[in-house]
Amino acid sequence: MPPIMLNIFIVLLPMKFKVFILSFLLSLFLFSANAQFESNALNNKNALKTTFLSFYTGSAKITYERALPNHQSFEVTVGCISWGYDSFHNHPVGGLCRLAYKFIFNGNSQYPLNGLYVKPEFALSCFNYNTKAEDHHRTSSNMGTIMGCVGYQWAKRVFVAEGFVGAGVGFGTVADTQYQHGFISRWDYLTLTFGLKIGFSFGKKQS
Repeated sequence: MPPIMLNIFIVLLPMKFKVFILSFLLSLFLFSANAQFESNALNNKNALKTTFLSFYTGSAKITYERALPNHQSFEVTVGCISWGYDSFHNHPVGGLCRLAYKFIFNGNSQYPLNGLYVKPEFALSCFNYNTKAEDHHRTSSNMGTIMGCVGYQWAKRVFVAEGFVGAGVGFGTVADTQYQHGFISRWDYLTLTFGLKIGFSFGKKQS
């Protein structure tokens, strides 16, 4: 992206979006500096991540992950719906949460968060928004889902990157865009999800 286009893009970003991005990047920089840019993340059992693509659809999400014994981990995600670019132009306002339990196919216990995984996940989103009707009146969507996901997480350095896809069964009131800020609802019961997360790992090093 040319510098002038990048500057215009940054200027047009909502203030909440800018604050969130800058806070996350600053945290990442300070942690990396504190870790003295170590070449690996041996025995790091915690990770803090954000689903950065969600900013384009109007929400900001933070995920905390903790490694457990036997190549397993749990994840907790919370999000603010309204922080980001309103790509559907319906001014959504609300919140979301996701709970997941990972089974990691990883033969190296020194990198407990790294590897291919499967996870059952529960997600809930509650928000109100402007409808597509001519008067654009406000209405609400409250929907939950239970999904099965598969993904891969690279966590052999302080920096962490993750990609995943999944599908499941949903229940509740579907938004007229079918996008629930965390998953997509089709035919009132089928839910689909995919995403990319970036962040950093941390934890007490062995002496």
